[in-house]
Amino acid sequence: MAVSRVEQAVKRRQEGWTYQRIADDCGYGSSSAARKAVQRELNRVVVQAVTEWRNDHIARMEKLHEEAWKLAMDEKNKGRLFAFDRLIALAEREAKLLGLDAKVDEVAVNMNYTKRIVLEVGEQHDAS
Repeated sequence: MAVSRVEQAVKRRQEGWTYQRIADDCGYGSSSAARKAVQRELNRVVVQAVTEWRNDHIARMEKLHEEAWKLAMDEKNKGRLFAFDRLIALAEREAKLLGLDAKVDEVAVNMNYTKRIVLEVGEQHDAS
């Protein structure tokens, strides 16, 4: 199976190669192009891994929610209040995990930096 150029570049970087050496070996036009390719790939892999972890975690929380809901809705259950408490705790954790309770300033801080620059430049251009 052929290894893609960027995967090869990431592997070389992990082995301690300089970006110039990676560019020469993997066919990038410059050390800067090699560095950008490696950084993009690392960011993509990290985001994908975090998304998969988040989805798995949410699926587990949904199963717990289902069980706690059954207990909370059973009027004969003497532990209903505890089940309600667990439902609230699960909802709070899910909201935190999904960023639903984030303040506007926190959301802005977590925005993609490149997108923020483009917006700021656009706003300055419009003001001219």
